[in-house]
Amino acid sequence: MTSRSVVRFGIVGTGRMAVRMAQSLSLLEGGQIVAVASGSPERAKRFAEAFGIPRAHEAVAALLADESVDVVYVANATAEHAGTTLLALKAGKSVLCEKPLATGAKESLEIESAARESGCLVMEAMWTLFLPAYQRFSQLVASQRSAGPLHLYADFGYPISAGEQQRLVTPGRGAGVLLDRGVYPLALALKLFGAARRIEGCVNLTADGVDEHAALQLLHEAGDVSQIAVSLRVLLQNRAAVSSASGLVELEPPVIGAESLRSFAHRPAGPAADPLVTAGMKAGIGNALRRRPELRRLNRLRQRGHVEHQPYGADPFLPMLGHFCEQVRAGKTASEVMPPGLSTAVLDLVDRARELPGSRPPVATTPLTSEEERQGAS
Repeated sequence: MTSRSVVRFGIVGTGRMAVRMAQSLSLLEGGQIVAVASGSPERAKRFAEAFGIPRAHEAVAALLADESVDVVYVANATAEHAGTTLLALKAGKSVLCEKPLATGAKESLEIESAARESGCLVMEAMWTLFLPAYQRFSQLVASQRSAGPLHLYADFGYPISAGEQQRLVTPGRGAGVLLDRGVYPLALALKLFGAARRIEGCVNLTADGVDEHAALQLLHEAGDVSQIAVSLRVLLQNRAAVSSASGLVELEPPVIGAESLRSFAHRPAGPAADPLVTAGMKAGIGNALRRRPELRRLNRLRQRGHVEHQPYGADPFLPMLGHFCEQVRAGKTASEVMPPGLSTAVLDLVDRARELPGSRPPVATTPLTSEEERQGAS
């Protein structure tokens, strides 16, 4: 904990997300990077030079012992997130951990316990939930609650590049689409609708048994339903929408980093009229207009709903970083936006999704020659 105006960060890791977050922290008023640690001393030194960081440590233990470090941003390999977070909490450092917080609910529960014992803040870097568009989306969804049970559709997926193959589909504790992409829509679903009492669906696996595509359905305690799709192999719509009896509100694509919302109000039709009575001049004019393609196009434009822009400013990670620093200065032990219990609940769903029926690609076979076919028949 710290009451100082500038929160001093130590970064563990020097990979893609460490670089990205260092760039964001350079824009954050009230935040400063004072140390970095890596398993490679040379990479730590290069990282420190690139971002003007005073100290480059050769090991995580050295960074955790650095008294100039107030909080730790954990950005090493996914399989190491939980272990590094636990070490930081035991060292009395608050933690902002890159998603996922852990590889399963059991590890996440250990982190919750360690955070309570240490009195330090721990927060998963689920940055999307802090974006102004997501905050507004939550407000609009809450306003639909009186219309009865709600329905969420959310997806996030696109084919991975060659450079992402090793990180995402090489068998290991941190691999797969559920941990890399599934946590985003799952966190949104739980944030909007609360706990899920049932999960069903199908998870597609690579030949090595790594989850690469998933289609899930959650039934929430209050009766709401969430349909979620995530993929490493196909381009999905990358959108999120909540429907109710009163209308629909959606985060416009791309849903990750969304800055705009679109809403549609549903106005129930009046009492059914006798079609023979309404088949007069007025109906005839309407039918004539519907036969004009250009007028149908104008009508579609008119029906595109209400658009609301909610920009996040100079950098999409700044809302989350600003919130985290505010929590640290206030001596909070949990964020009200992304508490560790929410991280655990998401990882519990990941664990349960892994137990769903899975499918693997068919095993490639070599066609038999005519001679082999004759021998097999004999």
